[in-house]
Amino acid sequence: MSYVICEYEKVKQQFPEFKATMTALHSELKAKCAADWSPKTFGGLAPTAGQFGETTILPALFRDDAGVNLAAPAGFMPTWEQWLNVLGHRTIMTGSSGAGGIIPEDYKIGLAGIAFLDKAIRISEIKMQISDKKLPRINIEEALAYNKPAIIFETGYILDEETGFDLYAYVTTRGPQRIKLLGLQMNRVPNRLQVTNTGATL
Repeated sequence: MSYVICEYEKVKQQFPEFKATMTALHSELKAKCAADWSPKTFGGLAPTAGQFGETTILPALFRDDAGVNLAAPAGFMPTWEQWLNVLGHRTIMTGSSGAGGIIPEDYKIGLAGIAFLDKAIRISEIKMQISDKKLPRINIEEALAYNKPAIIFETGYILDEETGFDLYAYVTTRGPQRIKLLGLQMNRVPNRLQVTNTGATL
């Protein structure tokens, strides 16, 4: 797994590799959705009947660590902010479906990176598991020198519907932390996004 750590605000200006990663990830995810959700076709940001849609990655598809989110009951995430309350190795984000950290049915996610939107970074390492694929640990202590650091993957990852996703971290201090998944999301049933309230669990 290859990646770069940089400042979130400078990703687009100084890292053209991010655009290449996003372009390749978008094409791969769109092709997978077209195959898996046939005969639906791609409808972009404004899909119509018979099409699947695209959005940014929505936090409502995920749960935080142990359901202690200050902003929502049961751990569902209406925003990327959560409350880290237990020190040490923790699962700090999982898919929101069921008890197994599963990405909900009818949603597929293209993951290009992870951004930390606070000046105070309360973790020192992260690692991910996508389905049965375990990715190596990433030490982010060097990220402490950046303002709002981001980890950008050289090759993006697809979080498929009804498969597991877990983001683990070593938590060093308690308190609020905004950890944002960078990339895009495609939705088989766009009406679920159009008729629900902002921040609602999907």
